[in-house]
Amino acid sequence: MYSDKNQKILSVCVWCVYYCNNQTNKIVKTSHLLVKNTMDILDRLVELAQIKGSVDVQCLFQGEWYVRHEPKRAHGLVHIVTAGSGYIRIDGEQEARLLSAGDIIFFPRSVGHTLSSDSSCENFGVRVLTAENGAFKVKQSHAGGEAALHLFCARFEYEAQADMMTGLPDTVLLNINHPSLQYLVTLLQYESSQALSGSVAVVNSLASVLLVFLLRACLEKNEEAQLSGLLNGWQDKRLRNLLQAVVEKPEEEWNIEKMTAMANLSRAQLMRVFKQQTGTSPHAFVNSIRLQQGALLLKQTADSVLSVALSVGFQSETHFGKAFKKQYGISPGQYRKNDRPDEAAVQAEEMSIYFI
Repeated sequence: MYSDKNQKILSVCVWCVYYCNNQTNKIVKTSHLLVKNTMDILDRLVELAQIKGSVDVQCLFQGEWYVRHEPKRAHGLVHIVTAGSGYIRIDGEQEARLLSAGDIIFFPRSVGHTLSSDSSCENFGVRVLTAENGAFKVKQSHAGGEAALHLFCARFEYEAQADMMTGLPDTVLLNINHPSLQYLVTLLQYESSQALSGSVAVVNSLASVLLVFLLRACLEKNEEAQLSGLLNGWQDKRLRNLLQAVVEKPEEEWNIEKMTAMANLSRAQLMRVFKQQTGTSPHAFVNSIRLQQGALLLKQTADSVLSVALSVGFQSETHFGKAFKKQYGISPGQYRKNDRPDEAAVQAEEMSIYFI
């Protein structure tokens, strides 16, 4: 029989696994049903961002320690502090910030930063060792002393043109006390505490779930979150329905008459409000979403470039190709052939980040 504590943990885990599977299935769906819930746009944005990632690194630091993270394009990083305290100095900031148990710091675009036991954030030359523990890579320092910091690290890799990630601030500070994040952290702690069957599948699924939770928390912060682009425009009730409809069905004909009617604004008002809130024009936004959907189809299907072009709303392969190259820097055919860095490259980068 299980103890009450274990029974509670297992109940949380069952809920989280169910939620992870449900969220993952929604994220990878390619159908374009018109959403009824305002939060459902996040599923679509995650899909367009082509996110890959994992929450598979646990850091257990004690005594004097130092870790440096270099920025990397189209990568995000999250630190979830579960115990102890330490300092973080973010590139461009003069003073280090104190991180304590319960803090979550999210870098949507992998801003360079240093984690340290000392507020100076200087390298003491202490080596950080790595060991495998089930689904987790455990980073440890054994320099002695009482100062300690325990945290989980999540990393995300995504399409560089994704509106979702470019619309977030460089740094997002949150707390584990957010209800949905509590469940996720409890599951992480449970999975890392012992070797369990299926842990790799659970941990890999948690990356997408964690990202959605973080986005929800950012949107709840409203003005405090300092959003930009699509995410900022979506906060404006005058534009929300229009933005959501375009994101869901970019292939439709989005002329100015249709857009003004949906937003219930005059042409002049729509152009002014749209530019003010998103930083771009309505037609440029439609074009960008069409291209992001085209990029997704190029990666996920074997459809011809012409078929992809027509399915996302372009009238010809030539027009699609020119617009695609302008936004992505390469042709649709080249984009389809270019895979993301292989696992060896990712692991090599982790080594350079975590070893001192």
